[in-house]
Amino acid sequence: MTDWIDPRRDCSCHICERNRDDDGCRGWRDATAKLVKKHDWSVVGNGGHDGVPSWVYTVGLWHRLGSPEIAMFGLDQSSMQRWLNRLGDQILNGRPLGPDRRVHDVLDGFPLEVRPVHPAWYQRLFGSALNFYRRPPLPIVQLVWPDRNGVFPWEEGCGDNCRADQPVLWLPPEENGHGLWADLDEVTPWPFPADGVRAQVFTLKRIVEDGAPVRGVVHDTDGSWQFVDGGDVTADDIRVVHLHHLLARHPRIREVAGLAPGERAWLNDDGAWERDRDEAE
Repeated sequence: MTDWIDPRRDCSCHICERNRDDDGCRGWRDATAKLVKKHDWSVVGNGGHDGVPSWVYTVGLWHRLGSPEIAMFGLDQSSMQRWLNRLGDQILNGRPLGPDRRVHDVLDGFPLEVRPVHPAWYQRLFGSALNFYRRPPLPIVQLVWPDRNGVFPWEEGCGDNCRADQPVLWLPPEENGHGLWADLDEVTPWPFPADGVRAQVFTLKRIVEDGAPVRGVVHDTDGSWQFVDGGDVTADDIRVVHLHHLLARHPRIREVAGLAPGERAWLNDDGAWERDRDEAE
């Protein structure tokens, strides 16, 4: 079994090559370098708003120990930061990560799996680490937690939230289907003020499956949304999807995200949205 520790690593971070900065980010890198020098690593937190799960990751383990940086997703942000610090202490004290090696004594009562992150995710999710290190090589691993029954996301019977709140970063984005994490670039910043990314909305099969455009948007007085194309609709045509899925594939609906309940908008022949009150309300 091989340890994920590289004492001969090629580190291009701000501490090792401090005089290379010419992009206006020196102040941020100086602050991060100060934390890494004092504590051996720092932990960066993201997300936790508009229905986007939180995620955290270390910056400094690669520089200090030759260990991959570690990321964790989908649980309380402050708790995940504490768990990553606990795992960092284990690595510092001679218990390195390794392939096919479960992590114990971090998340109370549950083992954790460690999976290498595909580099195609780096720019989407780990900008602060890239900013500090500036160029590869930079290994990052994902710490994956099981559901309350100890079932991991790739195992049969895993809970829905456990699967939905953790990306599958060992696969590239194009192999992740249409999940939230693959859509994150397209839906950020989030435009809908009263609805999160996982709000469920009504639309049509031909819009989500056949590529038909969204030409009408209705925000009902009960807060629900309808996204239609102006054609005839039968019960078999109706689909319910997550709002982030629709926004990622039909970015123009961002322009009418501010519709108040009871309002609707339709694309006219000139391609502009016309708004009015929904007469059916």
